[in-house]
Amino acid sequence: MDDPQDSELPPSAEGRAFPLFVCWLLSAMTASVFIAGYLALDSPVLQQASLTSKLLVIAGLATLLLFNYWVIVSRTRVDAVAISQTWIWSKRVLWSDVTQAKLIYVPWFAWIIAPRLVVRGGAGLVTLVHAADSEVIKAFARYAMAPHLRSQEAAQRR
Repeated sequence: MDDPQDSELPPSAEGRAFPLFVCWLLSAMTASVFIAGYLALDSPVLQQASLTSKLLVIAGLATLLLFNYWVIVSRTRVDAVAISQTWIWSKRVLWSDVTQAKLIYVPWFAWIIAPRLVVRGGAGLVTLVHAADSEVIKAFARYAMAPHLRSQEAAQRR
């Protein structure tokens, strides 16, 4: 028997993994770190630092830039077969492997705290997937809350 609410939920969706405000805030903070570093270049302490220390600072700044880039471009996709998120190392979990799914969502604060989809796979592996797009969250609810839909739609795709 079909639930009328099931028809209102999208069968698949793709969208931003992190809220726009988080992207802007992180970018502003990253820029601030680089500006502060630039202003400190003339500091005698920095000029006397060892090569190893300077390389460590450069590696930290490169990591910060990499992290900032992936927060901005990361996307989450949910469909009948799997849930996935692009990231420094992309995440993908097949619904057929999911034994437990939970949505961590803080109402009125989703603009700063990205909703998280926590799924536990058959081997006990926990995967955390961020989703800032409301359509992605609705599609996740469609499959996470209705396991009978997951199996029916996955069988139809085969």
